[in-house]
Amino acid sequence: MLPGILVDCSRTRRFSFLLSLVFCLGLVTSATGASAEQDQRWYLDRFAGIMSENRWHEVFDPSRAKFADSGLLGVGLGWERQIGKSRFHFGVQGQAVVHFGRQDHFEFNVPVILRYVPRNPVPRWLKSASFGLGLSYATKVPQVEVDRTGESQRTFAYWLTELEFDTALPDSSLFVRLHHRSDAFGAFEADSGSTAVSFGWRTER
Repeated sequence: MLPGILVDCSRTRRFSFLLSLVFCLGLVTSATGASAEQDQRWYLDRFAGIMSENRWHEVFDPSRAKFADSGLLGVGLGWERQIGKSRFHFGVQGQAVVHFGRQDHFEFNVPVILRYVPRNPVPRWLKSASFGLGLSYATKVPQVEVDRTGESQRTFAYWLTELEFDTALPDSSLFVRLHHRSDAFGAFEADSGSTAVSFGWRTER
């Protein structure tokens, strides 16, 4: 009886995760059909990061943060549009990432992103804050994830959270991002995940 219940719970979590993605994609589709007067942009990201051996929330605690001997380099192409006349923007990004150090594979991520652009930011050079949710595919089972929990898999959920900052250069900004792969609370079979702290440079096209 218990194994059957666990299987049903796993299927329910997987369905909930996929339903969330479909909802997010639906919002993006709605945004693409909005008025041409709304702000939109294409942008190109270049970023580098270091892998953590912690859970994602532990990277904010200097006394607990522990980084792995592994890093990443990546590029991302994104598009987004303002939602109505609000301070929110919705879009999608495609990422290609190469890992080096303890693991040596490629990773491809496609998150749907919700971005908030403050009217009166504090500090004043803060440009936006965003959260993205999607899927991640690794060409090898990531070693850092296996080392952390004893298991992993190639396809996982992916999310990011990011702060973007203005620069003196036109159509250019800097950002700091948490780059996270996970089993999405059991939506995927392997109980594992990983977090990287990354920094990047963004230019609008």
